[in-house]
Amino acid sequence: MNIFIFTGGEAPSPETAKPFFEKCKPDYVIAADSGLETLDLYAEAFGEDFAPNLILGDMDSLKNLSLLEKYKNAKRELFPSDKDFTDTELALSTAREIGKTASVVLVGGNGGCLDHLISIYDSFSEDFHADVWLCVNQAVYFLAEKKSAEVFNLQLEDRISVSRLTDNFDNSFVEAEGFEWNCFRKKGMASVSNRISKENFLHKNPAKLFAKKGSFLIFAPYHCEVKI
Repeated sequence: MNIFIFTGGEAPSPETAKPFFEKCKPDYVIAADSGLETLDLYAEAFGEDFAPNLILGDMDSLKNLSLLEKYKNAKRELFPSDKDFTDTELALSTAREIGKTASVVLVGGNGGCLDHLISIYDSFSEDFHADVWLCVNQAVYFLAEKKSAEVFNLQLEDRISVSRLTDNFDNSFVEAEGFEWNCFRKKGMASVSNRISKENFLHKNPAKLFAKKGSFLIFAPYHCEVKI
């Protein structure tokens, strides 16, 4: 089951994210507050698969209120503006309640308010984290401890980064193979703007990662395919 969450803030255009959506279709769609406006753009581009099943949040940043009428058949969960959790966190938590083993894809939340951006990054240390986060120019993949990842279709000019989570800033270790630099940092960002090795590129082999200790985030271009 694939649960998609559309949240506020900057998001990739439908055309930018099209390579991802050609491989992954939503089974259930949640719109968090002004994420409904982004979702509406995707519905126009990709059709009824992107109509919301659930609209939630305090609706304090939704500018186009007519969308609430347009999608009046969607279930709604309204929350007060004064609350301990962001609308994105509420949507992520709800998604895990709907499908505990579902693949959760978060669309948006990039740019805008820096504090909201940081809160999304922090959410990957929580049990309700997304599996994939679609930002303006990159897709971010969650790599859990003891899991491996292969990144296909990398071009020589592509940049790929790997970061630690906030709860394992310096107590984690990732093994890498097929990158230009396979010796990753021991603290903070494990690898920034790395590249596939020329040998792997010539032989069309993927770059590989293994989260030996701790969990990580993989930042990759949209045209790449990341298999966890």
